Amino acid sequence: MKVIQHFSMIISGLAMFLLFLAGLTSVLKITIPSLIFGFLLVPIFIILITCLHYHSKKEMKMFSMLGVIFACMYGVLISFNYYLQLTLVQKNVSGLELFSMSDPNSMMWVIEVLGYFFMGLSTIFVSTIFGSSFLERSIKLIFMVNGILGIGGIIGYTLGWNLSLMLWGLMLWNIIMSIAAGLLIYYFKIHFQIEA
Repeated sequence: MKVIQHFSMIISGLAMFLLFLAGLTSVLKITIPSLIFGFLLVPIFIILITCLHYHSKKEMKMFSMLGVIFACMYGVLISFNYYLQLTLVQKNVSGLELFSMSDPNSMMWVIEVLGYFFMGLSTIFVSTIFGSSFLERSIKLIFMVNGILGIGGIIGYTLGWNLSLMLWGLMLWNIIMSIAAGLLIYYFKIHFQIEA
């Protein structure tokens, strides 16, 4: 059990680190590092949600499994998008404007918004596993807010909301998800002590 506890805590720490760096570089519009950190975050986020599924109570396993499924959907879309941005789009081949994220009307922004919508659904479903302690309620609240941001993002993009409003959502996401990952380090530490 100690190995799983340490693994879960390390994954939470990596997620916190990558969320912070991906968020910071994207807000500062440092494109290549932002894409790299976002790409690296994908498997870490999926593993983190899987760790939460592993720790969930039997009666909540269906909801946490839905969280894993939606995390995988996020992973497929975002990893494809970021890898495409880091490789093909960087070669500046003519005719790839439709694939460049430098244009908010490109096809890749649709994939981006859809990917983070699925991340939001993932955190909504996983939030159901948390109990009533202050720590667990805090994580649950942050995960629910992330879900609302994901749903708001897809609605806002579909309705053509101002991009600066979407950037405010991104900045909020940067802060809350980094905090959530940090709180999960402590959650896993306490959770295993209770189980032992």
